[in-house]
Amino acid sequence: MAISSKNKSLVIWFIVVLVAFLILSIGAYQPPSSIEKVSYTRILQIVSDAEASNTGASIVIQGNTWKLKVEDKTYTTIAPLTDKTIEVLSKHRGLEVRFKEPKKPSIWLNIFITWLPFMIIFYFVYRFFKNSPKGGGGGKMDNFGKSGATIIMPGVDNTKFDDVAGCDEAKEELEDLVEFLRNPRKFTEMGSKLPKGALLHGPPGTGKTLLAKAMAGEAGVPFILTAGSDFVEMFVGIGAARVRDLFDQAHSLAPCVVFIDEIDAIGKKRGGAGAGGSDEREQTLNQMLVEMDGFEENSGIIILAATNRVETLDRALTRPGRFDRKVSVGLPDANGRQQILKIHTRDVPIDMDLDLETIAKTTAGFSGADLANLVNEASIIAALEQAPVVDDDHFEQARDKVTMGKPRKSMKMTDESRRATAIHEAGHALLAYYLEDADPLHKVTIIPHGRALGLTMQLPEDDKYSWNKKENLARIKVLLGGYIAEKMFYGIDGTSTGVSNDLMRAKQIAETMVKDYGMGSVGPVYFGSTDTYGNRGADTSDLAKEEFDDAVKEIMEQALREAEKLLKEKREHIVILTNMLLGQDTVLESELDGMFGILDIYFEEDE
Repeated sequence: MAISSKNKSLVIWFIVVLVAFLILSIGAYQPPSSIEKVSYTRILQIVSDAEASNTGASIVIQGNTWKLKVEDKTYTTIAPLTDKTIEVLSKHRGLEVRFKEPKKPSIWLNIFITWLPFMIIFYFVYRFFKNSPKGGGGGKMDNFGKSGATIIMPGVDNTKFDDVAGCDEAKEELEDLVEFLRNPRKFTEMGSKLPKGALLHGPPGTGKTLLAKAMAGEAGVPFILTAGSDFVEMFVGIGAARVRDLFDQAHSLAPCVVFIDEIDAIGKKRGGAGAGGSDEREQTLNQMLVEMDGFEENSGIIILAATNRVETLDRALTRPGRFDRKVSVGLPDANGRQQILKIHTRDVPIDMDLDLETIAKTTAGFSGADLANLVNEASIIAALEQAPVVDDDHFEQARDKVTMGKPRKSMKMTDESRRATAIHEAGHALLAYYLEDADPLHKVTIIPHGRALGLTMQLPEDDKYSWNKKENLARIKVLLGGYIAEKMFYGIDGTSTGVSNDLMRAKQIAETMVKDYGMGSVGPVYFGSTDTYGNRGADTSDLAKEEFDDAVKEIMEQALREAEKLLKEKREHIVILTNMLLGQDTVLESELDGMFGILDIYFEEDE
């Protein structure tokens, strides 16, 4: 196995230190002996016994160490050499006493042992600063101020706009920038100025980074990739130095595309942080602004940045002349999701009957990253089952795992607990099934997922971008269904802690209706802005807050009354669905159509 130069250097250093230590300590080494350690009084007793038996004895005193030899035995002790001890020894005429100079410790050994820990610490600190990555790339001590950006040259990565789906409008906004990089003369002859930068904003996982990379690939220019966090350092001035180095690299590679991911790490609104506003982050932002003002519009350098929180950025960064364009990269619609699925299933053996259009419709709210993960999870499930292809069932399992968590089939529940869970979920499911304004019921299960003992899944038929008052009320009613069903069958004292999350989410919807959308009894009034700690309505009077709270309570009570009325009418349906869940754990919406249809006709005729 080959050893890298870095590891070779480390091995050499270790050997040098080890050899030096051995050389310096060899003089201090003493082989093991049969010398017996005894007390001072024992030494005197042995001397007296030797004198009495006319046995020759000799003692060597070296500092505080006494070494007594009698015939073939050697004894040693530690005792101070004083006038009294000399007097005691002089009484024994047959005792030979010799003195030796105390051993002086090696000054070099002492120095080495003392400084060895510091040498080791210094070495590893040196290696850390020499070899650790800085700003996303390897650096050296003298490169502390280097940006460390990743540079992808044309032809290395062949990502194009065809590899990006679900954001057609965003691609269109960037196509003229691509055309400028391809043919700048066409624009300069018309007196046009290329925007210096474009800000890509939208939820996480929507493909902002991929879109920037595809833009560079379409233009056939170098792509310089870095992140806002790469400029953040504890040492003042390092971030600004890295910004300067980044733009120096861009000038040397022009025309090129520079992409700064998560720019909000350095581009947040200024004001208040640090002494006099001179903290490291603000210095870095100021340097970025200076650099963007310092290069000409038609230099062939396009600065792209991405953020999930565009509202937090400093206005100086987003004004015209810097990031001139703001490109929204939102969640894909049904058609966009289908195109994304086609891209991610290119290299996956899928069933010929697999309907990607249906999967796309049932994944509303999924980002591009979510869909990529969905395809990967489905392929993993198929591989574990040793299936030849990935089919609808694998995608169904993958979607459940992604949205609800992995099923905890090993979790043991008592019969009564399973029944209570089934009743709870039946309440949710029946309201989702019968309410006209609710998202359609997909399936209901009492198999635990994550922290939930059971789950009711709804799938919207179409992408929704807004909800009216009736639809919001239906959402609240479905959430309250579990609580109502428990109260119907167990009484108010028999409701469980499982309703906690449902009540919290229902209240949040009601608060949003009143405080943001003007759907409450107080009318079209917005409930103030948020304070530093995220509390809404900080600038609202106590009286107004009380009115808003009453309006929220009114919505909750209305939803509770109407949902309870419907479930009481469908009490027999709850019993039927509960028994079905207890028998098969999971019930699909299609399984209820025929059964409930017949039951509803029966009750209508009975009436």
